[in-house]
Amino acid sequence: MTGSRGDGRRHGAPGGFTLLELLIVMAIIAFLGALLTTAARRARQEAQRIQCLSNLRQMVLAAAAYEDDHGAFPPAYERDYSTGETKTWEWFLWEMGTQFQIQQCPSFHGAAMWDEDRYTGYNYNASYIGGRVFRRDGKMLYGSTPSACMADIRDPSQCALFGDGEYESGANKFMRSPEPGPLDTDAALTLAGTQGFRHGDRTNVGFADGHAESLKDRYVESGGSGEPAPGCGFISPDNRLYDLR
Repeated sequence: MTGSRGDGRRHGAPGGFTLLELLIVMAIIAFLGALLTTAARRARQEAQRIQCLSNLRQMVLAAAAYEDDHGAFPPAYERDYSTGETKTWEWFLWEMGTQFQIQQCPSFHGAAMWDEDRYTGYNYNASYIGGRVFRRDGKMLYGSTPSACMADIRDPSQCALFGDGEYESGANKFMRSPEPGPLDTDAALTLAGTQGFRHGDRTNVGFADGHAESLKDRYVESGGSGEPAPGCGFISPDNRLYDLR
């Protein structure tokens, strides 16, 4: 019949999307893409947090093994004035192996405290646990301080050994309590020994009893002058999660 249409569409029906329909589709795609990107980022952050906790647990176990062999936890550092060499706690912690890659927090990408550090991101309780050793010609010198032993800690589940070290200039090796501890030589060290709250505004801590956990409460008051760098702070308002009591 003259004038009939063989494509089955009604006369006057549009043959494609209107501009408004295209904009709506594009907006939906963009929204879904943003949701997927956010979910992927959160999943990656969670995986890094869990890996960090695993690293800290391994470090605590290594410190406990050292304490069992030597009768005390590793020193924070040892300085030999005969050779000019300084060894920090990582060297003592892994004396039976080369597990230094565990020293890298997967969420930390800043500068190391020392240029020669290949792996970085964690610090060690140097206010109450790790002492300092000075030597010359193999002899221990005046000013050395012994490290604590497990028997000194009244509640190991409430005494931090290792954590996410961070301050304004990068990582730090030595965890400091808000108020100077017995192994601290100067209150000015306090703000150089803070924790980084970099796991979704949480910081990871390994405790002396062998467990590690993520803490969300960040405290900024201290005995030092000034305040911690943004995103950094202490894990308790006083020394309760650092001390031996």
